[in-house]
Order: sequence, then structure tokens, then C-alpha cells
Amino acid sequence: MRFDYYRPGGFHSMKASLDAKGRLTGWQDHFITFSSDGKSPVGVGALDQAEFPAPVLENVHLSQSLLPLATRTGSFRAPRSNGLAFPMQSFLHEVSSAAGRDHLEFLLDLFGAPRLIVPGAGNSIHAGRAAAVIRLAAQKAGWGRKLPAGRGLGMAFYYSHSGHVAEVVEVSVTRDRKLTVHRVVVAADIGIVVNPLGAEQQAQGAVMDGLSVALGQRITLERGAVEQRNFGDYPMLRINAAPKVEAYFVDSDIAPTGFGEPALPPLAPALCNAIFAATGERVRTLPLSLSGYHT
Repeated sequence: MRFDYYRPGGFHSMKASLDAKGRLTGWQDHFITFSSDGKSPVGVGALDQAEFPAPVLENVHLSQSLLPLATRTGSFRAPRSNGLAFPMQSFLHEVSSAAGRDHLEFLLDLFGAPRLIVPGAGNSIHAGRAAAVIRLAAQKAGWGRKLPAGRGLGMAFYYSHSGHVAEVVEVSVTRDRKLTVHRVVVAADIGIVVNPLGAEQQAQGAVMDGLSVALGQRITLERGAVEQRNFGDYPMLRINAAPKVEAYFVDSDIAPTGFGEPALPPLAPALCNAIFAATGERVRTLPLSLSGYHT
């Protein structure tokens, strides 16, 4: 554990504006990230100018500050996307909550008419495909149903590695912050699904990876040395905390694009949005163990 390559950390300072009807009209994100050469962000820590929802808004300001970094960095499952999905999709949920709107309706309104979000781009979100997986995940999860106190549903969408994926997480939280993840619904459009069983297993594996990271995995350094030695202090998800994972795929005649990466990024924001629905508390820092949550 002490001699590996690590994902770069980072901090986002975000603002948004809404019109009188609760529609998103402006987006600002200042990303404090890291650089190994003092000139450009480390590869997996860069903020893409086409990061949703920026391409569908007229008023956008994206900026970055670079801090020096000597620690070796490398790719984790769904490189770059695994770090950006959490702040982007969590903040979108904060905005929809501030607008007093249902998050499903808010997301669908943002995407609008079916089209390529960035016309002419070889790798762009398609609004129609995004809306389809959001609706599918919501329908399969029973979005909008009444839940008992301390239980909530959270949703997030993310586009990465040419895959459109929406996820709904169902959680319950006790007064002492014991967190139970009951169910995760994954809806994806990845083109033609050549191997349905393999695709289902990728969804399950990505959810378990994402939960492990979100719940308690953390690397810390003291005097330049990594403190974690093994899985005893870098905990993997245990089988008793593993939720039921359901995977659904949109029928498509589009060439397949793969599913090894895209199901991981939406997990953390969907999970934390569900915690907000269950408790009213907003989580802005990962892992969840730092806020006292445990399984």
C-alpha cells in the first residue's frame, strides 16, 4: 500500500444561479488541484471544459488553481471521472433542492431535447440517451415513493468513457450514523450489449468498488510517507454491507463502447444524495467515515 500510485485529491468551490422557475442559469466551479510540473494539472486531476452541465448553459466560469505535488499519481477505475462525478452531481442535487424541485425533473429539464450536447464532437453526451437512462433508473427504483423516516433515495447521472449511466441508491441511516445501503439500481446505455452477463457483473463490481472508496478508503501522508499499510487500515467493502445491485440496459443498435469504467462515477453522488434524502445532512467530503458514518 505504501509504494503505489495514488489519485490526486482536490477541492471545488462551486456556485450556481437559478431563474424564477427554478431552472439552472449559471454555473461556476473553481477547482483547486495539483501539478507535478507547475504548468498543468496532473492528468487524472484535470477539469474538462466540457464537463456537464457547462455545455448546456450560457453563463459558465470554470477555473483551476494548481498546488505543487511530488507524490506519484496514477489512474483509478474510470480515470478523472471517478473524482469529478462526486462534486458535480452532488452540487447539482444541492441546486435542485434549493430550487424546490424534484431531482428527476430537474435533470430531465437540463438535458432538454434529444441531441448531441457538443455537436460534431466524437465523444459527447447525447441528451436523449441521458434522459432515457435517468427515466429507466427512476422507474426501476420506484422513484418518488413514500419511504419511512431515516430512509432515502438518491439519484445521479454521469457520462464517461462513452457510457451514459444513471444510478439510484436506497439507504437508511440510524441516529448513530449507521449506514445501510439496501439497493442500487444501475441503468446504462453503452450501445449494443454483446455479453449481458458480463455487463451485469461490471455494474455490480463498479458499485462495490465505488462503495468501498466512498465509505472508508483514504490515503494519508505523514512526513512524506503513506501511513496505510494494508487492508486493515484501507478497508474494502465487506460482504455483510454489500447491497443488492440491479442492472438494466437500454436496447440499442449503436456500436458497443464498453462497461468497465462508466458505472463507478455516479455511485458516490447518488449515495450522498440518498443520505441527504434520509437525514437532511449534506455530505461534501469523502470518505464518509470522516463524517462519522459507518456500516
